[in-house]
Formats: sequence, structure tokens, C-alpha cells
Amino acid sequence: MVDEDGEPLTGSKWKPLVESLNFVIALIGLVIALVAFWVPIRMDRQAQERERSTTCVDAVVDLRAALNDIEAGYVTAPKQKPERRADWNTGKAEIERTQVACLYAPLEPAHSIEQAKALWQQFDTEQNAAQDPERKDTPLLDVIPAVRTWTLAVISDLTKR
Repeated sequence: MVDEDGEPLTGSKWKPLVESLNFVIALIGLVIALVAFWVPIRMDRQAQERERSTTCVDAVVDLRAALNDIEAGYVTAPKQKPERRADWNTGKAEIERTQVACLYAPLEPAHSIEQAKALWQQFDTEQNAAQDPERKDTPLLDVIPAVRTWTLAVISDLTKR
């Protein structure tokens, strides 16, 4: 390259400007490359978070339905042990599904699966007590409202994002 006087740019007054311009162009290229790399990764992370949230909410809604079935079963036909056992087993399966589906969901720490472990243990205890063949009365079902409250908190937490 030559300047307007026909002299090569290598030893002229334009050399510092050309070097600065090359540096600026390289810097702009680097910024564009970083943004082009970062934006898709960020979008993918957000999509994964939305998918985990959706999966968790779906599982929690199904868990709420199973809890309703347990309560409704004791209201309509409390003496039908096989049906109540099936309701408890369905509830247990939905709890396990919720544990897996919500494990990596972006939950507040107070609503996390780890924090709900006491509820799961209480559910197991009440399920075992309800399925006792010698039990004649209706179980207390104290865990049902507690789990239902947790599910509402999870749904609220995940849908406000």
C-alpha cells in the first residue's frame, strides 16, 4: 500500500494509524466472536431452564391430582381397601416422578426437593399406616394438605419466572 504521495506506508506517518486501526478491527472482531459464541449458549441454557420448569410443573400438577384422588377415595368409599391402596401407590409414584422431574428445576431453596424430604417421609409413614390390614378407621391424611401446600409453592415459584 502507498500513501497519497506514492510512498510506502511501512515507513510513513500513517503507520501508527494503520496499526491502531488494525488493532481496533481485531478487537471488534474478538467482541463479535465472543458475543456470537455466548448468545447461543445463553439461549440454550434459558431453553433448558424453561424445559426443566415445565417438566416439574407438569409432575407437580399430576401429584396434586393424585392427592385429590386419595382424599376423594376416603370421602366416597373409605372401606374399599384395594382401591385406597391403589390411590396411595399412585400418589407414591407421582411423588417419585416429581422428585426426579424437579431435581434440577430452578426452585427457590425453601421449595427444593431436598427441603421436601420430610414431606416424602411423612407420606410414606401415612401410606404404611393407611395400608395396615388391621386398621379399621380412616387415616388422618395430615400429609395431604402439607404436600399440597408445597406443590402450590413450587408452581408459584416456577411460573413467576
